[in-house]
Amino acid sequence: MKIEIYDPAMCCSTGVCGPSVDPELVRMQEVLRQIEKQAAKVKVDRFGLSSAPQAFVANSVVADLLKNEGPECLPLVFIDREMVAKGKYPSNEQLQAIMKRERIDVAFGKKNKAGSCCCGTDCC
Repeated sequence: MKIEIYDPAMCCSTGVCGPSVDPELVRMQEVLRQIEKQAAKVKVDRFGLSSAPQAFVANSVVADLLKNEGPECLPLVFIDREMVAKGKYPSNEQLQAIMKRERIDVAFGKKNKAGSCCCGTDCC
């Protein structure tokens, strides 16, 4: 399985830096980390508009969407060349369902409540 993510222009490869981090980018970075950790046969390629513009040109679907809709169509997420999300990242549940179809089981873990890092035995 191959996951390709075409991100909008960000400050770094993940967008998870700086004084005001988008929580959706943090979630997606953690999801990708879990996939890489638990499913070695899944390949993840992530391209940033400002850091890897050639990847946006090389994918004709991405190039056409950018030409017709502008950068507002980003992020774009493809799994095995099929677009699964446009203008947003797929939910954890959506990714798990897609992976289960391919008999790949990945657990993304429990969400911690804001401000409660050390909350119990299955936290930290």
